[in-house]
Amino acid sequence: MLDNLELIKQREEQEGMLVLVKATPDETNDIVFLLKEAAEWMVASELKHWTPDMFTPESVRSYFDDREVYAAYLNQEPVGMFTLQGSDPSYWGPLNDDQYGYLHRLTVRQAFRKRGISEWLLEAAEEIVLSQGKKALRLDCITHSPKLNAFYQGLGFKHQGVTDMGVRVVNLYER
Repeated sequence: MLDNLELIKQREEQEGMLVLVKATPDETNDIVFLLKEAAEWMVASELKHWTPDMFTPESVRSYFDDREVYAAYLNQEPVGMFTLQGSDPSYWGPLNDDQYGYLHRLTVRQAFRKRGISEWLLEAAEEIVLSQGKKALRLDCITHSPKLNAFYQGLGFKHQGVTDMGVRVVNLYER
């Protein structure tokens, strides 16, 4: 299944090998699964951010048109993902700069959280953008999740500003 994909990074876990690959449209169903599960958890947790209906096969397939999609698998089972893009004017506005890489949709399945996988994915994302000659990795985070903001700050992401998008307000971070 994953043999034909570009291997980005791997690490040994107790139950097998965790691998990060550059996904292709063939992995759309895995990406939809990961994003819908995360969105369902957000709805159940009353965290107003993603909803399951945002993630259809068609909408996720369109990701491959304008960004790179990465997926993490443990023993062939999808456990996490993120996307990278070279520009993000809708969130970063006048601070947008194509000399940075922009991360979106960082997701780790609930059953695999608290194992350092999110940190590992962020490290991989940073390594990817730096290897592409970018200055740093940038991301946004909803302001109404203090726990998530503290997570990014604890990993050394520096606050760069705030963007009010009308329907949501996000903090902008860079590392």
